Amino acid sequence: MWDTTSRTFELLGMLQRNGFVASERLARDLGVTTRTVRRDVARLRDLGYPIDTRLGVDGGYSIEAGAVLPPIFLSTEEALACALALRRWKEDADQTLATSALEKVAASLPPRARRVLDAVAEVTVDAPVDGLDPIEHPAVDIGLLGELARSCLLRRRVEFQYTGRDGDSRPRRVEPHALVNTVRRWYVMAFDIDAEDWRTFRVDRISDLVVSELPARTRVLPDADLEGWVTRRLQLGWQQVSATVRVHAPSEAVRRWVAPAWGSVEAESPEVTVVRAGADSYDAIARWLLLMQADVEVVEPDELRNAFGRVADQAHRASRPGSGGPNQQADPPSATGAA
Repeated sequence: MWDTTSRTFELLGMLQRNGFVASERLARDLGVTTRTVRRDVARLRDLGYPIDTRLGVDGGYSIEAGAVLPPIFLSTEEALACALALRRWKEDADQTLATSALEKVAASLPPRARRVLDAVAEVTVDAPVDGLDPIEHPAVDIGLLGELARSCLLRRRVEFQYTGRDGDSRPRRVEPHALVNTVRRWYVMAFDIDAEDWRTFRVDRISDLVVSELPARTRVLPDADLEGWVTRRLQLGWQQVSATVRVHAPSEAVRRWVAPAWGSVEAESPEVTVVRAGADSYDAIARWLLLMQADVEVVEPDELRNAFGRVADQAHRASRPGSGGPNQQADPPSATGAA
C-alpha cells in the first residue's frame, strides 16, 4: 500500500514517463479511486508541477510540454549535456534507469532543444575502439555539437576555423554527414570542399562555426561500412609506429585484446597468432602486448625488441625492495630478442 507522499510522486513519475495518462489507468495502477488521483494531482500543482487536465469520459492528466519542472532548473545546454551523458552511461549501466532519466530530461525540454537532442541521436555513430579511456579527452562545446548535428540533418554546408595537430588554425568549408563518438572524443565526418575528399575533424578543434544556407550536395559515401571507414581514418593519426609479432596463444584469446583500430590478428596455427600492431610508440605496443599474458616473439622491427628491454628493466627495478626512481643504478640491460 502506498503512503500519500510515495503515491503522489509515483503518479508524477508515470506522467513523466508516459505523457498523457487516463484517470482510470492511474487509479488502477496506483490502487486508489479517481477521486484520490484528483487530490494527488492537486498536491503536485501546489508543489509547482504544471499538470494539464483533460475532461470527459476519456479524461486524464499530462505534464505541460516544454515546462521546466521544479525543483530542478536546467538551461537548454545543461539539459543537452545531461542527455548526452545519459546516452553514454546507458551503454555501461542499468539501461532501464538511464532510459527513464533520459526520457524525463527530453520531455522537459522545449521543442527547439528536443529537436537538437533528436538530431544528435540520429546522426551519431558510436565507434568503440577498446575498453580503455585515453588520458586526454578535451571538453566539447555542447552548442557546437548540436549545430553540427542539425547541419547534418538539414544537409547544409558549414564553415569553421580548424586547429590542426601543429597548432595552426585555418578556415575549412565542409558538408557534414555524421558525428562520430569514440574513445571519449567527438568527430564530424564531412566532405571537405576545398580538398575535394572526405575527412574527419575533431569537434574540440572547431571554432567560429557558421551554418550556411547553401545545401550540401548528394555525394557517394567513401565506404558502405561507415564505422570501419572512420576507424581506418583515425588509425592514421593513432598509429605512429607499427610492428609484427607472434603471440603463442590461440587467435580467439588474442583477438579480444586487439581492436581494429590498433592492429590485425591472423591465426598462423591453432596455438600461434600473428599480430600486426600499431600505437603512438614502441613502448606503448610492448606494454599493451604484455597484457595478453602470453609469450610474444618479435618478428619486426628491432625498435620493438629494444622497447621490451626498456619495459623489462623498468619492471625489474620496481621488483626490488626499496627501489628508487629512474636515476637509481640499474642492472645491465636484459636480452631483448623475445618477450
